[in-house]
Amino acid sequence: MNQRGSNGADDRWLKRIVIVFASVGLLTRLINLGSRPLHHDESLDAWFSLRFLEGTYGGYDPVYHGPLRFYLVAGLFWLLGESDITARLLPAISGVFVVCIPWIWRKHLGFVGAASAMGLLVISPSMIYFSRFGREDMLFLFITIIFVSVFLAYVEKPKGWHPAAILTSLIVGMAVKESVLLLIFLFGVLYLLLLLKESLIYALPKNQKDRTGMTFSIQRWILITGMVSILLVFLWIGAADGEATISKLLAYGVLLMVLVIGSFILAHRKGNLLASSNFAKGLRTPTRKQWVLSLVIPAVVFVGLFSQFFTSFLGPKTTSAPHGALRNGLTAGFNYWASQQESGSRGDSRWHYYLTLLSAYEWVVLILAIFGIWGILRRPTLFGEVMFWWAGGTLIIYSWASERMPWLVIHPLFPLHLLAGLGCQFLWNKFSRSHVRRPLAAVLMICLVFVSAQSFQTNYARAGEPQELFVQAGQATPQVKAWADQLYKSDQLYFAQTGSHLNVQIDSELYWPYGWYLRDFPTGTYAVLQVDQSPKLNPDIVFLPYWDISLMEGNQDMYEAFPYHHRWWWVPEFDVGISSISEFPDFLSSWGQWLWNREPWYGAEEGSPQCPASLSGMVYIRKSILDELKKFGVWDDPHQVSLPRYSNKCEELSTFR
Repeated sequence: MNQRGSNGADDRWLKRIVIVFASVGLLTRLINLGSRPLHHDESLDAWFSLRFLEGTYGGYDPVYHGPLRFYLVAGLFWLLGESDITARLLPAISGVFVVCIPWIWRKHLGFVGAASAMGLLVISPSMIYFSRFGREDMLFLFITIIFVSVFLAYVEKPKGWHPAAILTSLIVGMAVKESVLLLIFLFGVLYLLLLLKESLIYALPKNQKDRTGMTFSIQRWILITGMVSILLVFLWIGAADGEATISKLLAYGVLLMVLVIGSFILAHRKGNLLASSNFAKGLRTPTRKQWVLSLVIPAVVFVGLFSQFFTSFLGPKTTSAPHGALRNGLTAGFNYWASQQESGSRGDSRWHYYLTLLSAYEWVVLILAIFGIWGILRRPTLFGEVMFWWAGGTLIIYSWASERMPWLVIHPLFPLHLLAGLGCQFLWNKFSRSHVRRPLAAVLMICLVFVSAQSFQTNYARAGEPQELFVQAGQATPQVKAWADQLYKSDQLYFAQTGSHLNVQIDSELYWPYGWYLRDFPTGTYAVLQVDQSPKLNPDIVFLPYWDISLMEGNQDMYEAFPYHHRWWWVPEFDVGISSISEFPDFLSSWGQWLWNREPWYGAEEGSPQCPASLSGMVYIRKSILDELKKFGVWDDPHQVSLPRYSNKCEELSTFR
């Protein structure tokens, strides 16, 4: 790509821009960090971190991922105290680091490209949302970036410490999320393609006049055909079981190896390829001691992370992690992931789910990334090839994998931001002497202002409300926090009057995130309640989902009942298709209203509305206790917490059935 390298003046300006964007990024990631109620998964992460801090964490279980972020969050709890804010602080810090990454690659991105990529990351609705979301994905993205950085440096100009850094980053990633398996496959294939490209270029005649053009053609077609092959192989795999998936991936890998070996033989006949190739340099550069350390260091890190810093080698002994800590670390994650592929889709089942999220929230990034890809294909560079492969390959693999959750969108999104930065640099250079540059910049600024406004709505003004596509079925409503606060105040009054604590029972179907919010409650609240039994021991307060409210029949005179919304979500029917051209304007109008004012819409099929819905139920309080709470002014009526309303046919939350 024909772009200007960073000179001293550019670096000075870029450093100032980095400071500004890092400061804004810190502000956007930290302001009101604890205001949104915890998601079901966030509360579990916080709870397990607390277990590690208290010495009762059982060890790695792939159902809950980890364990590294439990250690780190536990450290934050120890240092700063337990709260919703500290539970989300690790992804927030990781998100700030992610904003600054383009500065590291400024020589590849160019001054305009690096500044643009950072600016887009600062205002990105997706990046902000999941930097403020207490799961492991933002941390895993940051670790992935470290891996890609070292991988890129190794294939470009290998150093002796690179193999140890590459393997250690993968081990650290394994201790955060099982998605590292997909990362290993994706970049393993890329490495083979880079070897294939190198050998084919080396086989070109040395006196070829148009050698540069031929080199670009090889780079371009290896990149395109490689991406197409990844798409085709996962279409071939489809919904196969774990063994069939592995067999087909191995067959694909063997085919690539055959092509690489064949091209090496062909190129070696033209000259001493094995002595001069980057592949050979990568093998020769590390000393024997460094190769040994490349195995020893990751092994020690693996044992330390999966044995809770060498203190426990037993493992939790659960169905998904039945072995010792080290064997679980080696096999349980893969076995669990394979079982999820066989069991069907978790989360959203639509293959184009991530494309929809990206189009809805990150359309500016997608448009600019197209120009970045255009520039890469015109004049390929190693950096551009890696970024294109990272973005496209991750999008394909995550769209295939049977777990489509909103927080996973950040993994293809980050390299798309870098491609967008390359696109900005490409356009800047393309129109350097044109009058088009200023109006183009003005249009881009208007788009960015609109995206910033929508990002503010998504992350602050109406954060966590179900009309957002990021809000998945585990998102707790504000009533959860209100009821948790009310339970603490109610128990304090009850204890002051009677000398005993309230008997509160929360049905197991509604227990999270109460497991976190009521961590300091003086009595147990978890209850497994079934249709054939009444709540045990006549509780003072009981939480029931709607399907179990019949348990309270016959006790209505003793209790006051309050309607209750526990979790909410919205799943729009954006993939039902257009049966006739006359429906197209309504389809566009629905999406247009959502983009402009976040108004949800009904589904297309009669009798199956797709308005935002909630998992509802009832909260029952003994009337005598409620009277005392009102008498002493400690009753805040949690069910009166304001809920979102809409101006179209949806109007308000529907009740999930």
